[in-house]
Formats: sequence, structure tokens, C-alpha cells
Amino acid sequence: MDDRKRNLLDRLEGYFTADEDIEEASLFTKDELNSPMDVLRILITDYGPGLTDVLAECYFLPLQDTEVLYYDTVITILMDVPAEAVPALSGAITKLNFFLPYGGFALNGDGSMLVYKASAALLSKDDDEKLYEAMELSTDTAILTAESYTDLLSQVADGSLSLNDFLETLPQE
Repeated sequence: MDDRKRNLLDRLEGYFTADEDIEEASLFTKDELNSPMDVLRILITDYGPGLTDVLAECYFLPLQDTEVLYYDTVITILMDVPAEAVPALSGAITKLNFFLPYGGFALNGDGSMLVYKASAALLSKDDDEKLYEAMELSTDTAILTAESYTDLLSQVADGSLSLNDFLETLPQE
């Protein structure tokens, strides 16, 4: 199964390497990362209205002998969220996640890192073409969904946009 997952990730690496908006896409083996899984890392430059750089990481959760393959895309948006911004940013992502059609934003345990994560459950019985198409759709959707809000959330994090002003950008319940 590991070879199958690696081959699918390798194909996705080729897709993103050919994309002119992608700075770099590289597949790292679990041995290289000292990790339980292979990871495709995608460096995206000029991301969102603020033209920031983000890192997307794509991988399968390392579960064995399962009928479902769990495929994740995690996009690291901010690496250094100021501690004083955590309450406002937490409030912003809590409200925003309610409206998102796919995935969600989160802060790590100490609140210093803002990420977007999307997961797809794929049937392992499906052929590789169907799995690959689902992975490509999942990753593209994650990248585009997160991009729509990266600039606004960055402004909340740096204090240039208040939580109340951010909430006014969301649909009214």
C-alpha cells in the first residue's frame, strides 16, 4: 500500500511542478523525514491578495489494512502568530469555519501557527485514476479555499483588522 500511496503522491508532484503558480513541489519519503508517511510539499508564492508565501503538505494518514484512505492537505499560512492576536484570530477562525464548504482553519496548540487543513476519505478499492482525480480535486479545493481568507486572517493576526470588522465580511446567519 505504501508504494501505491507514494506513486499517487509522485503523480501529484508532477501536476504541481508543471503549474506556473507553484514555486516548488517535492515528494519526501518517510525515511527522509523520519516520519510515518511520505509527504508532498508544495511551496506556493504570491498566494492570496497579500501575495504571501505558504507551504502546503499533502499526505495519506499512515493507517494500514483499511478500506478507506485518509488523504490530508495542510497549508501553513503563518508561522509566528503574536500571542496577543490569538484570542481575536481564534474567534475569527471559529466563525469562519462554520461557513466553509470544505476543510477548516486552526491554530496549533500554543496558538503560534495558523494552518488550513482539509481531509478526504478515499475508497482504497477504487482504481488509481479515480484516487488521483479525487486527490487533485481535494488539494486544489484546499488551496483555493484557504487562499480566499489568508489575507483577511493575516490582517486579524497583525492587528490591522479587528475581529468585529472581520466578522462583517462573513455571511450573516
